[in-house]
Amino acid sequence: MSSLVFSKNNLFFAFLVIGYLFGVILYDFLEFKYTDELMVLFLLLFASLVVQERRKWKELIPLSIVVGIFAFYTIYSFVIRSNVPKAILKDLIIQIKPFLGFYCAYLIAPQFTNSQKLFLSILCLVIGGGLLVVGLTDNIYTIFGHPSRFATAAVATAFLFLYCNSFTWNDIFIFIFLLTIGFFSTRSKFYGFWAIAIFFMIYGKAMGQLRFNKKGLLMILGISILAILLAKDKIILYYVNGMINSQEMWSRPAMMLTSGRIFLDYFPFGSGLGSFGTYASGEYYSSIYEEYGLNHLWGLSKNNPAFICDAFYPELAQFGIVGVLLYIAFWYSVLYRSYRFALPHTQKQWLITLSSFTFFLIEGVADATFTHNRGLFILVIMAIALPNRYENARRSI
Repeated sequence: MSSLVFSKNNLFFAFLVIGYLFGVILYDFLEFKYTDELMVLFLLLFASLVVQERRKWKELIPLSIVVGIFAFYTIYSFVIRSNVPKAILKDLIIQIKPFLGFYCAYLIAPQFTNSQKLFLSILCLVIGGGLLVVGLTDNIYTIFGHPSRFATAAVATAFLFLYCNSFTWNDIFIFIFLLTIGFFSTRSKFYGFWAIAIFFMIYGKAMGQLRFNKKGLLMILGISILAILLAKDKIILYYVNGMINSQEMWSRPAMMLTSGRIFLDYFPFGSGLGSFGTYASGEYYSSIYEEYGLNHLWGLSKNNPAFICDAFYPELAQFGIVGVLLYIAFWYSVLYRSYRFALPHTQKQWLITLSSFTFFLIEGVADATFTHNRGLFILVIMAIALPNRYENARRSI
């Protein structure tokens, strides 16, 4: 066991390469749908070995809190009978997966060698070239199944490259190139994220530390307005037109509006696991959809539940107001740690965290990426980019 833990950096390096190739790039092409579950299982086993070797049990506190929260919601879901047991348990795995993956990766805290980072950088450039060819030859659906997945693959590639490099101007230009490949997806939400991410990187390099002061907030507000303008066509199409034409209300505005009603009707803990806005609630068709009259809408019916898990935010109704506050607390803790411990020393770690948060903030409007395979990989990159207690200790010497 000691030799296994001693080589943790090599093991995590292999995990990152395999996870990137099979959990992001080839996930839809190979149609092996359990890659992300296997990734989380590996992280759990690996983290348990690392903690046992260190004998520092306090490191398990974040994971214990996550497990405790989801244990409560599981019991709560069984008590109120939010759905059949299979749906509750299946949704439990889907919902807890990103948090377990993030905290396990943060706990392991790998430190890669320069040669390993060089290998990952070259791999990102090769894959980036492949993504460019896929976009130019219009084979996005063949390889990735959907343009949004192609876009998130470009985002994951750009983030991984940035993590492995030193935040020089050359690194930033390559990051921009890798990220810009995602334009082939023609997704308006990607255009918005691209504008914000590029602003973060260039401002951080040219103007210095991007802080939450008056100047920084005004800058972020301005670039956010630009992002909204870039994505306004899809925002109007998905949400405004659908709500105006109530006879043909689209799935996304219907789900968003109904989630608000569920927050009030199932205050404060929500409608329970497997009940609303998730894959499990569509596979084991939840009674909530009939209760709120959604079962007759296109994509939300029992025979055609394709659009039930088409966005992330509606599924927060399962956890109620308390769940929303917990989700906000998660992101607050991540951003605070990065801002507090990374920013004085390196812009790169802080900007990866801030850009990842922005990505999920935008992505959640029209996709459930946070609980999917590519979301898990981006969370892992964010976790290993965060300053850990050992890094902070070295800096204080």
